[in-house]
Amino acid sequence: MDAEANRDELTQRIIELFVSIIGFIPREAVSAQTNFIKDFDIIDDDITCFMMQVKWRYKLAPRPADWEQIETINEVVDLVLGKR
Repeated sequence: MDAEANRDELTQRIIELFVSIIGFIPREAVSAQTNFIKDFDIIDDDITCFMMQVKWRYKLAPRPADWEQIETINEVVDLVLGKR
């Protein structure tokens, strides 16, 4: 499988995780470009819960500054893939 296919698969898994944790957003409303705050006005607690799940699931140890700059699904994917 090529890198682009891996990225696409990871993006879909992260979108599914986001939708399941947030709970009130339909899957079809979320894309790789989704901005958590601008698109859905999600509060800090929900974003924190989502980010913690990403951290545990993908065994990440990002610095707090890394988390503060993340606003989109694509940026989460970049973090998981080590591009941040």
